[in-house]
Amino acid sequence: AGRKKREVSAITEFNTKRGKVDGELSKEERSKYSKSAFGKELRAMLNNSPFEFNDNEKRALGVSLTTTAKEYVAATAEKNGVNNGGIFISDNVMYDLLEIDTLDSPFLRDCMPTHIKGALIFPYAAEKTLPAKTSRGKKEGEKADDLSIKWDKMTLAQGNYPLTIEVSMEVLALADDMFQTQLDMFAQYILDELRNEMDLLLGDEVLYGSGTDDRIEGVTVNAIKGEYETLAEGIQTAFKTLSKRSRKGAKLYISHLTSLNLAFEKDKNGQYLFPIYNQASGIKSIVQVPVEIEEGLVDDAFLYGNAKNYKLNFTKATEVYSELHGKTRVIESTAHLMVAGKAAPNKFYYGTKKETKPTTSGDSE
Repeated sequence: AGRKKREVSAITEFNTKRGKVDGELSKEERSKYSKSAFGKELRAMLNNSPFEFNDNEKRALGVSLTTTAKEYVAATAEKNGVNNGGIFISDNVMYDLLEIDTLDSPFLRDCMPTHIKGALIFPYAAEKTLPAKTSRGKKEGEKADDLSIKWDKMTLAQGNYPLTIEVSMEVLALADDMFQTQLDMFAQYILDELRNEMDLLLGDEVLYGSGTDDRIEGVTVNAIKGEYETLAEGIQTAFKTLSKRSRKGAKLYISHLTSLNLAFEKDKNGQYLFPIYNQASGIKSIVQVPVEIEEGLVDDAFLYGNAKNYKLNFTKATEVYSELHGKTRVIESTAHLMVAGKAAPNKFYYGTKKETKPTTSGDSE
């Protein structure tokens, strides 16, 4: 019994050192080994050199399942040249790229993107009122009223976006036999650049994408629209316009200029609506509705609604094509994103400032 216990202890210590190849990887481990696999594949493609994944990298990529595993065939110089190579980023890494607490765009962060391959049609709850003169409670055997929520479906607008990132050739100074941590650093460097570009692109598109010409449909396209003369009245109208279900969990997203105008707005008596001194945190709520500054909104605009009613779905795995330019000493990586997005009808209110027409007077004789 003592010998068996020592053997189990030795095996446990061995597996702890080399990674949990005999069990499920944690979220942190999947992220780590997905990134190291990405780094290996990218470097091998740029250098026209073969590579091998270790067991944990295979497991993180979903190609290794205990005894029934399928062998992973590594890319070679013949199969994966510098100029025409394409590599896929695993879903584990894609989730890291869109970590909801790190995105710069509050609306993009709040809409909670999904990664369901090929999915373009999604259900949503359409508004429906209860029948008139009805009671909520029913006696035994009494017929129930129709359900107050009617479900409908919407087809998302497909977006097709190439993003190009340039990395200096100094990155190639890393040796082919890099340690695990160096591979992680290399992959993270590329992924940080990609994530930044994705954030900037999608942050704009979820707001103002046209829904045509291979672009997703932004939330403002079919939002309930209104113009305001005074900002306070415009926001009040937005709060009154949306239905009770649409208001549930809603936020008020305001542009940077709108936040400044709101901060310095005065009432009829000349008093500031909000204290303008010693307010380091800025305006965080209006009548208990959370407020966030959305830099992607145009000047004097605001958006009201629950971002979860905007559906953003990555329809295929992101693919990266890399090319080495010797003369300019640059590695050019182009990421191909296929993402679909659209807002559920009547779930958002988009307010803009009414343009004031200049007054003209006739020439006096």
